[in-house]
Formats: sequence, C-alpha cells, structure tokens
Amino acid sequence: MKNLLERIKAFFLAKKQAFAKGAKPKSDADNKSAESAAGEKEPGRFKKWLLKVKEFAKRKPSLFIAIIVGIILVLLLVTYEALHLTSTPEFCGKCHVDTETGAGAEYHTWKKNVHAAANVGCIDCHGKPGFFGYMRAKMGGMYDLYSEIVHSKENKMAILTKGATDKAYAAKLVPNDWCLICHSDDANKRIRDNTFMSFFGVKMRKVDAVKNPEFRELNGLRDIFNDEMPNINFSHDTHVNTLGLSCIECHMGVAHGGEFKNRPKMEDCFTCHDAQREKNPDIAAPANEDCATCHKTVVETQEGTLLLEEGEEPSIPSMMVDMGVYGADNCSSCHMESAFELPTAATCGTTCHGEMDYGFMFDDIRAQFDAVKAPLDKLNMQLYSVMDKMTKEQRAKFNEFKDYYEILDYDRSKGIHNDTIYVKAADKALAIGNELASSLGIPVAATDENNQ
Repeated sequence: MKNLLERIKAFFLAKKQAFAKGAKPKSDADNKSAESAAGEKEPGRFKKWLLKVKEFAKRKPSLFIAIIVGIILVLLLVTYEALHLTSTPEFCGKCHVDTETGAGAEYHTWKKNVHAAANVGCIDCHGKPGFFGYMRAKMGGMYDLYSEIVHSKENKMAILTKGATDKAYAAKLVPNDWCLICHSDDANKRIRDNTFMSFFGVKMRKVDAVKNPEFRELNGLRDIFNDEMPNINFSHDTHVNTLGLSCIECHMGVAHGGEFKNRPKMEDCFTCHDAQREKNPDIAAPANEDCATCHKTVVETQEGTLLLEEGEEPSIPSMMVDMGVYGADNCSSCHMESAFELPTAATCGTTCHGEMDYGFMFDDIRAQFDAVKAPLDKLNMQLYSVMDKMTKEQRAKFNEFKDYYEILDYDRSKGIHNDTIYVKAADKALAIGNELASSLGIPVAATDENNQ
C-alpha cells in the first residue's frame, strides 16, 4: 500500500514538473508508439518511390498531371493498336489456315471474294455494328483464341463446319442487321440512330463508319429494299420483312464460297418454294416453269430489247426466230431436262437438228463469248485492286463499268441467248473500263481488234 502511494505521488510530481516546463507529458500510448517506431525498419524502395512521387506532385502539380495524362494516352494508344492489329483478316488467317474451301479455309476464301476486294474485313461482318458490338466481338475472339490453343482440331472443325452448313446457326453468327447496315438505307439509319457507333469519335472498323446512301452509292450497291435488282426480279422486302427470312437463308457462304461473287442458287429457290407450296397452294411464289417472272434480263436479251438505244431495232438471233424458241414462254425448248442443267452442243445437235450438226455453232458462240469476257475479267480485278485510290468521279465510272460487265458475268448461257447483245455490253464495258484504267495509270484491257 505504501509503495502504491509513493508511485502515485511520483506520477503527479512528474506531471507538475512537466507542466511547469511547458512540455506535454507522454502517455503510455505515446511511449509505446515511440518504442514501436524505434523498432520499425527503414521504408522500402517502393514506399520511398511513392513518397518521392507524392513530394513531386506537391511541388509541381501541373507537370505531374500532364505526365499522368500522357501515360493514360500512351496506354490507350497501345490498347487501340493492339485491338486493331488483332482485328485484321491476316491475324484471323493465322488460325484459319486451310487453302481449299469449306471449314478452316475462311481466310483463303475471303481473300478471293468481292468483300475482300472492297476491304470489308472479318470483324466488319462478324460483329454487331457499333462500339459495344465491336468489343463484344473482340471478347468472342479471345475465346476463339483460347479454343485454338486448348481444344482439339476435331472440335474446332466441328464448330466451323456447323457455321458453314447449318443455316439457322449461321444466321445467329451473322444476323440480318449486320448485312443490312451496308445494303439498305432504312436499316442503316435505324441502326445508326439506336447504336453507340464510336468511342469519342474513334471508329474501330469500316462498318461503323458506313452511312447510307453515301456509302452504298459510292460502292455501286443497290438499296435491296427499294431499288430494282439487276438481272432478276426479286423482292428482298417480301422475303426479309414480310416472311421473316434471314439473309443467310439465300446467301449462305456469300463471303466464303471460294468465288469472287457467290450468288444464290436457283436450286435453293425451288427447294424452298416447293416445300412452301405443299403447305399453302395459294402461295404467291411463281410456278417453277414460269421463267419470265424472275429472269427479266434473259427475256430482254432474247427479245433484243436489252441495251436498245433510240432508233435501233431489236436484235433477235435468226435461229431462235426460225425455231420459235426466243422469248420466255419457250425456255423449255432448250432447257428440256431441268432448269438446273444447261444445254450442250451434243443435245442441240441430236435433239432438234437430227443428223445436221449445228453443235459447232454452239461451241463457236461460247468460245467467242469467253474470248471477249476474259480481258474484262482481268480489268475488273485490276480496277477493284485500286478502288481505294479512285476519286468520287472515278468510282462512279467504275460502277458504270460494272453495270455492263455484270450483264456478261451473270449470263450462264455464254452468249447463246443473244450473242449480239453480249458483244454490245462487252464493247461498252471495255470502252469505259479502259478509259478509267488509263486515268489510273494501270494496264488497259485488250481491244476488240485484239480479240478477233
């Protein structure tokens, strides 16, 4: 008890002396803190660096902020370039390496396609329009990269094969809007009005900069819902907006079929229409034998009215007039077996002409057609290769060239329907194309004299 009193007395005496000297006495907590601080290690390198940064920020705040902003901009630039480099078709081609057609050869078939010639890349079609659609496609690409590394080749090929053969699955991979943003004015406006198209004005890919009708007209594309289609009567509006079909339903493999232009096959039209007629006999689709309803250019060609200028008389092949097989009502005179099988020189010689061999005429017309078209094929590809260098006026001239060239390119008869019309179309395409080629400094196509 005596010791306790002495300790209390000493404590208050110390307080009094400290107060007299103006110093605040240390509490037990202070003493413990001091002891703890004395026992702490010297700050590490990272902590020292942070302290220096903090000190620098206090001394020169403006410079500090400028440095931080610069670092952020550099990181954004690096990220943007990384996204860009991994969005190129060439990057996709590191995994899609096959060089034939079908699953695994997507890069190879794309390179041969008109979409590649127009610089429409993988990410333009395989990703929803807009910034967020692009980023979602990039995340999907990361999973694809993971699958390439982890999964077996068999698993990869099974997935790719499904995308190339299953129309319902393919339509989910590339929904209608992803096609329509380029091929329709109304859909383009709707998508642009309802979609965040860029990140602070930065467009991540070509499709996000597409604005119709400017883009469509510059590239010589038709508004599929409002413009008349070339060479055939077909209503996209009825099939897509009324019947609810997907673009893939008719255009399966449009960019990966292995050809420059992969057009819908008539067999697909028949297959669908026949199946629908069984369900609904009153369906508006034309009867399969009613050729003229769809094949308008063939009809105009046979009647000699295609490309007919003022003051000219229709040019109808004499042999067709004599035999009464010109005009759509008589298509079956030559297309006897099937609309899908083209007549040959042999069938012409034996079916209609008996012992008289007219097959040589069939072969001669086709050979002439090929000779006329071959230089135009080459010129067409040369012009596509420099399309991005063309002025607006040159692009308009290129589109005019394509209008005449495609009359030949769409024709499967190779001049048989009316060789005079096709020579006329070739002459016009040649004149326009060579004029354009000369203005661009690329080789011109062979002239008519060279072909004769």
